Amino acid sequence: MPAPFAQNPRSIAEVVRMVNALEKPLDLPCFLAHLAGPLQMTASLSPTSAQPSFDRRSPRIFVFLDPLVFTVVPEGPGRGLLEFGERRGDARSLKGEIEFPVASELTPEAPFEHIIFNEQYSTCAFCHADETRAPDVPFARAFESVALRPPDRAVVSVDELRSEVQSCDAASDPYRCAMLHALFDRDAVIQRDFPESYGTL
Repeated sequence: MPAPFAQNPRSIAEVVRMVNALEKPLDLPCFLAHLAGPLQMTASLSPTSAQPSFDRRSPRIFVFLDPLVFTVVPEGPGRGLLEFGERRGDARSLKGEIEFPVASELTPEAPFEHIIFNEQYSTCAFCHADETRAPDVPFARAFESVALRPPDRAVVSVDELRSEVQSCDAASDPYRCAMLHALFDRDAVIQRDFPESYGTL
């Protein structure tokens, strides 16, 4: 297990700086393993997101680094994505995304450029309503929009996910196991709920 950073990133900009400080090429499990514990998280089934998850064994995992929330999935087409929602007020967030593995230094605008759909919208607008340009990010086409939480019926608890770590077979499923161990092999993982002010998808 790599030595964690002394302080976790709290913004998209700080994630970029952390990624740039780590040896390249950098895969997503390695990045996650450098986060300091304890971590607060929850998970959910998420069949319609950019990180689709249909199986409770490999749900979409939300990690809370206030005011930043990021998401990962252990397997599937979105498994190389680190998606961000940086909180803006009670019910909005600034969106971004980094695709791993990262082979070279990232520019500050990279997380915002990766989600551009066209001149007016990001790909996040397909699910997150009321998307507008973020005035506090003048160096990039950055967008903020309504923040969402998973419906209660879709939530997968930390305890349930921890049991998947314990039963994971690294020989047959190496990437999934690496992702789960990177998040759970630390001092503590704590269940965290979303703010009630967030709507549901």
